[in-house]
Amino acid sequence: MVEMSRKEQEKAIAEAPRGTFAVLLVYAVIMGLGWLYMFYGFFLSHGPVH
Repeated sequence: MVEMSRKEQEKAIAEAPRGTFAVLLVYAVIMGLGWLYMFYGFFLSHGPVH
């Protein structure tokens, strides 16, 4: 295994985890689209409650 220098370690710790944020953003978009599909596709298409 390749050892990181002290400077490289500090840089890695200081940076935000961009890959994690990208995965969370994709998941949030998928969940939001799924919610919109369920709300407008199923609930509102049946009309008001009688």
